[in-house]
Amino acid sequence: MASSPEQRELIRRAQAGDKSAYEALVGPYLDRFYGLAYQLMRNQDDASDVVQEALIKAYRSIGSFRGEADFLTWVTRILRNTVLDELKRAVRRHEEAVETLPESLDRSLENKAEQKELKEIVHTAIDQLSPKLKEPLVMYDIEGYAYEEISQILGLNIGTVKSRLNRARESLRQKLVSQRNRLTGWIRVSDELPTS
Repeated sequence: MASSPEQRELIRRAQAGDKSAYEALVGPYLDRFYGLAYQLMRNQDDASDVVQEALIKAYRSIGSFRGEADFLTWVTRILRNTVLDELKRAVRRHEEAVETLPESLDRSLENKAEQKELKEIVHTAIDQLSPKLKEPLVMYDIEGYAYEEISQILGLNIGTVKSRLNRARESLRQKLVSQRNRLTGWIRVSDELPTS
């Protein structure tokens, strides 16, 4: 992705120490950064903290940004690495991430419980995927990144991204099929889960 002249000017200014230029660069992507962090960490506070940490790291190292990748890709790569570092620290401390799911106010308590249970089942199945399968699945199917963006962020060719995404979906499908007894409220036994 080629950056616009306005973006290049903001990058130049940010590299010269202009904090408002940096804020203008990352501001439009804050929701996207948070969404990715939340899907990988599954905890609102941890996701907010890791986004803040990643954005500080990116600001401190913006002088090293040479434009070889798109700016969004560069920052997202820093975010991804920050998330992975935090997850590794959490494992070393034997912490378990606590999931806080947003709840809709217009549903009955029973529907809320069912939706929460379904989300937990799906998140548990996603969490059981290896990181090399989980990352492309979250980035593409949940966060809406394009194949090219995922390829650049993960440092993989597009064919590998697509292959891992297909393997992740198939693995997820198999995990959910094995959970049919818990999913009976949402999936009829005779239904087949989609493969993509």
